[in-house]
Amino acid sequence: MKKWKYGLGAAGAAVAVACVLGVSQFIYQHNATGADVRPSATLGPIPCQKAPPNVVTLTPLQRLGKNLLYDCTLSDPVGYACATCHMPQTGFTSALKNGSEINLLAGPMPGVVVGRFGKRRPQSYAYAAFSPEGPFFDDEFAMAFVGGTFWDGRTTDLTAQATEPFLDPNEMANIPTNGIFPPPFGGFSALVAQKAVRKYRQEFKQVFGPNIISRTNRQEQYLLVCAAMAAFEGSPQICQFSSKYDASQFGVPPMDTYTLTASEERGRVLYFGTALCSTCHSSAMFPPVTAMTNGKDTFSMYCFANIGVPKNFGNPFYQETDCTSNPHGCNPLGTNFVDFGLGSNPNPGLDGTKFFNTTPGDLPQFNGLFQAPTVRNVDLRPNPNFVKAYMHNGVFKSLKTVVHFYNKRNIAVNSAGTEVAFDLATGPPTGFTRLFAPPEVLTNVQNSQGALGNIGNLGLTDQEENDLVAFMQILSDGFTTPNPVVGGGATANTKRFTTSKPNPKRVTTSKSKAGSK
Repeated sequence: MKKWKYGLGAAGAAVAVACVLGVSQFIYQHNATGADVRPSATLGPIPCQKAPPNVVTLTPLQRLGKNLLYDCTLSDPVGYACATCHMPQTGFTSALKNGSEINLLAGPMPGVVVGRFGKRRPQSYAYAAFSPEGPFFDDEFAMAFVGGTFWDGRTTDLTAQATEPFLDPNEMANIPTNGIFPPPFGGFSALVAQKAVRKYRQEFKQVFGPNIISRTNRQEQYLLVCAAMAAFEGSPQICQFSSKYDASQFGVPPMDTYTLTASEERGRVLYFGTALCSTCHSSAMFPPVTAMTNGKDTFSMYCFANIGVPKNFGNPFYQETDCTSNPHGCNPLGTNFVDFGLGSNPNPGLDGTKFFNTTPGDLPQFNGLFQAPTVRNVDLRPNPNFVKAYMHNGVFKSLKTVVHFYNKRNIAVNSAGTEVAFDLATGPPTGFTRLFAPPEVLTNVQNSQGALGNIGNLGLTDQEENDLVAFMQILSDGFTTPNPVVGGGATANTKRFTTSKPNPKRVTTSKSKAGSK
């Protein structure tokens, strides 16, 4: 059976039994059927995890949001919180307990119902509060669709985003009150609202007014739950800007607490230069974001692109084919399922753009496009041996592999070690084997032809790859005390919830120039 391998140590070991090499570097091994990697569904559920202590003083609204985010009684069955799959010690992208094993063997996290997994890796909500309301096509700066939340951009902002994990059968598994799944915008769980209001009744009254319970219905209370969580996610506790990078001369404002090493500085120059990382993973040249952050770099433009990521056959989602026992969270297509990203977004863009007509993938121009996540905290982990999963589907298990993929996605080698660039549409020449498996979605792949100096064939040396990794490793928060945006920024949108009855039809974040287009 044909295989594609990229080794970072003892070549030939399967990913399921890979061992730690240096700073969590692992063998990348992939095959067309997934026979190499068959992780057990018993990886989940994940044990309930405690909230870490505060590093800043939170407002009453943010405290309520934190309590709700870490509350493990709001799933059905109980046992999962929103934070279960977004722990701060892992960069808000996976569980803490058992997260290393799950990342290694799967990537996406198991849900509260035994045997169920989502189709994507948890996307960090850190700095997501600065994503412009969207998605929309920005023809002024990004020349791409930008904004919104989730990998596929299906919600406009963090408050809307918070409405969905409660209802996802492969996550927290609450049944939408209207019985429809996937729920349309406005879907909610009366059970979640009921439990939240009962447990945090005094906090709701303090934040939203003494009569808030009597003058709102369950759907409105559900939105208040989500608005409070969004307020916490936009707080200085989550958006700290407290990395070594922020403490250096390159921070905003410049500081002298940290000086980049020679390797880190070379990586910084590459990141903002010939490695092209900053074209998607920086907000420095994107005024709609820098206006909200007072110039601080979120290390994402929140734009959508197809970089040619291979399918992750190690995800147990491909085995959830029994739609009799699991009618809402099943995957009847098995390994034939294709994740179209933005092309599977059921909700129209701000300008009314439809991303598919009747079936995900039937509008090819949107297929395979995923939102560029922040690179802040990309290597944050609780210990050096903790495995992280990368890309929207968790297919890669080390930051080095990610950089190597960007550098040599279009490269194939022969038995003599000779490298050749090839067009992804036609495949490598006879006698050459590609380093990485083919893209899950070939349509719209950037630089599919493999032109030198572009993604997939950057022409970087091994040392330059290492320098890029070194630079990204200094983007983890926690080096200094929080150095947040001053003057509202990400949390300004929640103020109206404390003074007036919420409108369940529209929940927005603070508007930017782009978001109000």
